[in-house]
Amino acid sequence: MANTPEKPTASASDLRRMCRQSHAAVLATTAIGHKQVGDGWPVASMVVPATDLDGAPILLISELADHTRHLKADARLSLLFSGSDNPSNATSQIQTDTARLTLFGRAIPDTSAAVRNRYLLAHPDAAQYADFADFGFYRVDVEAAYWVGGFGKQRRLTGKQFLIDDCDALKEGHDQIINHMNADHLDAIADIVAYETDHASDLDWKMISIDCDGMVLGTDLPESPNIRIEFPHPVHAPTDARQILVEMCKKSRDLKA
Repeated sequence: MANTPEKPTASASDLRRMCRQSHAAVLATTAIGHKQVGDGWPVASMVVPATDLDGAPILLISELADHTRHLKADARLSLLFSGSDNPSNATSQIQTDTARLTLFGRAIPDTSAAVRNRYLLAHPDAAQYADFADFGFYRVDVEAAYWVGGFGKQRRLTGKQFLIDDCDALKEGHDQIINHMNADHLDAIADIVAYETDHASDLDWKMISIDCDGMVLGTDLPESPNIRIEFPHPVHAPTDARQILVEMCKKSRDLKA
């Protein structure tokens, strides 16, 4: 009898990647004081989330929106991410046109500079209104995740399984890593781009941001969009990031040798 190939399953890092690749998500809240339906009705709306270093979604939403009023009364929410949202970046194992991921959690207001900066790194255009008095940042405390990758493919995770819960050192060292790489190792960044992507390596790439699962690189050329390169495994601290960057650079240079 022929061996039946094992069905691919989604790892936590795969699911965090799916969130980062999505341009938008559907937000579900519980109606409170809605003008059209009674209290307790489920209400869906569209939002543009960013993702924190550990995988937690970050929202920037208006105080005037129905969903914000709902969340102030009941912080529970669901966020639905679709695999069809960004097929050009799809991960062949888990992200197909039918893949979807639901995160269950609570929206926690967060006025920290770190959360603001993280959101604006992902969505620079939001700087035009991010500091308006009626807008606020919220970090989602994820309690559960449910992924469906197609017929017979699904996985359920707890919030602790979905998030990286020990990356405070990476958060604290984020800016230092960025500054160090851009000041002293632009050649290494170019080598990694050449090895990991199809993009030209001579465009003066620099590091824009880093997180537990990968890094975002960009150039000063307006016609050159930012690119994301995933790490082969999660990192938790600056020392982990340094080690994985050294390994990635070594692979690229060994190939050229």
